[in-house]
Amino acid sequence: MTTATTDLSRVFARQIKEGKLSLPTMPGTAAEVLALSQQESTDAAKLSAVLHKDQAIAGSVLRVANSAAYAGQVPCASLQQAVSRLGLQLITEIATAVSVRGRLFGNPKCAELLAALWKHSVLTGFYTKEIARLRRRNVEVAFLCGLLHDLGKAVLLDNVDRVLGKQDLAIPVHYLLAAVHEQHLAAGALLATEWRLPEQIAEAIACHHDFAAAKHFQDMAMTVCLADLLSHHIAPGPFAEPPTAEALAAHPVLEGLNLYPDQFQELLQKRERALLVTEGMR
Repeated sequence: MTTATTDLSRVFARQIKEGKLSLPTMPGTAAEVLALSQQESTDAAKLSAVLHKDQAIAGSVLRVANSAAYAGQVPCASLQQAVSRLGLQLITEIATAVSVRGRLFGNPKCAELLAALWKHSVLTGFYTKEIARLRRRNVEVAFLCGLLHDLGKAVLLDNVDRVLGKQDLAIPVHYLLAAVHEQHLAAGALLATEWRLPEQIAEAIACHHDFAAAKHFQDMAMTVCLADLLSHHIAPGPFAEPPTAEALAAHPVLEGLNLYPDQFQELLQKRERALLVTEGMR
């Protein structure tokens, strides 16, 4: 690791340890939507009423609902219609995603990197849900575990201009990305605590690179680990070297999840659908 990377990583680590990292508050709409989704009495009218409080979020949810990934033969003309057509769970996922994106992925200093990170996050959310579905596990929180797994990277990139100060972004991008990778788990854990995220999501954030360390939800940590790798394979980006299909097929996480070769191939064949969903969330 280079001196520049080490220095920046140490600055990030010190800010995390001393509580000086600037953390955004959890989007109010996302918090309300998550709370509603856990209530048995929630219906389309209640959810659409919450979304209507934030017109920017409401417009984004309706746009995604009418995107090629989700649209039916007739466009949704209202949020309540969108909730009725797509279902409470899917609208919850969409609403949370657009809320989080607006709060954490908007720093113009790192616009390209954050756009790439967002694409990777949505793809990972998609695959986390598909792996859970394929294994007949509970899919209710799966998408959000995958979507939010790299929140720590978004936090650090959002803090870059504050950390570098007058240096601006003169530091080479690969140094920046190496430092972000080294500290993103700690930053993600900090935000998970700040946002009071459900333990299953918090553990996915902390343990998706080391699922053996997961104390309560190892199965989900493994699921996010594989989804993360699939996302890097399907859509290579700046944050990691894309694994080959052969390397993925031999990865120990497949054995941990008890996935057979034909099931792994089924996941790979979902590439076009995964990219379509991701495009709809842009």
